[in-house]
Amino acid sequence: MSSAATSTADPADADFRLDAPGEIMNWLRELLQSQARLQLTTPDGKAIHTVLRALDTPHGMLTMEAPTGGDTLAPVLASDELVATAFLDRIKLQFDVSGLVAIRGDGAEVLRAPVPLRLYRFQRRQAYRVASAGQLYPALKLSHPDLPRIRVMNVSAGGVALQWPANVLPVPQPGEEIAGTLELEREVSFTTLLRVQHMEPGEPAGTPHHVGCAFVSLAPTAARALQIFIDQAQKRERLMRRSV
Repeated sequence: MSSAATSTADPADADFRLDAPGEIMNWLRELLQSQARLQLTTPDGKAIHTVLRALDTPHGMLTMEAPTGGDTLAPVLASDELVATAFLDRIKLQFDVSGLVAIRGDGAEVLRAPVPLRLYRFQRRQAYRVASAGQLYPALKLSHPDLPRIRVMNVSAGGVALQWPANVLPVPQPGEEIAGTLELEREVSFTTLLRVQHMEPGEPAGTPHHVGCAFVSLAPTAARALQIFIDQAQKRERLMRRSV
């Protein structure tokens, strides 16, 4: 990313970087459908606000609305470095904009630029939790064959909350590690190692305990499956909000 005035990404942000063209286009479509405001910022802080008007997928081009009036557009068009920033609920999207030009189209001036090759998805993902929607999934299938599947109450990018049955002993304590297969959906699962962060005994006695766990490590394929699972849950949430 460029060193623009807005907060930019660096190699430490690899967890937030999207390089797959399909994923990038999906997020750009979200911006287009929601008409979320885009801010284009130069390294010295000059900025304009715009919205996406069209995505030309075959030619890999974005069309954005040009601001009317004032002289704010000229320094943005003249800059070799631009960063676009937009917000979708809890998600901050950011990408470099290159080759921005203003053209006349359909009787009005619009801005055109190539689709970005990389997009950063900054978000309080550790805090966003996908609540369980049913009794079967998500669940944790423990490595020990004699132990039952443990219901997962919610999932985040940082870990899971388990509903640990009172009759399954021993009850894991903070600091202990749990190995198993996290089954997010019927066709989506991966092996994982969890570390217990906290345990709340069930009240009254005999009711399930609440066990909060953090992922110790995730394979790249597992991390990607988890991210897609969270993304899809958030997308469903946004669609439900818009339909109300």
